[in-house]
Amino acid sequence: MWEFRTKYAGLQIRLLAFWDKSDNKQTLVVATHGFVKKVDKVPINEIERAEQIIDKYFHNKEKR
Repeated sequence: MWEFRTKYAGLQIRLLAFWDKSDNKQTLVVATHGFVKKVDKVPINEIERAEQIIDKYFHNKEKR
């Protein structure tokens, strides 16, 4: 998981994302969600939310 950072209208915007390298030919970058960052560290609840989304993504992908 990694964090994409940008500023917009004076706000610190963060997107949490991950790489899906399950296809040998291509790597897919998937953003889990975004939020406005208000403190120095990424809040643990945002990390946990991203982890849940990642787990759900790969679980649903396995069903195909």
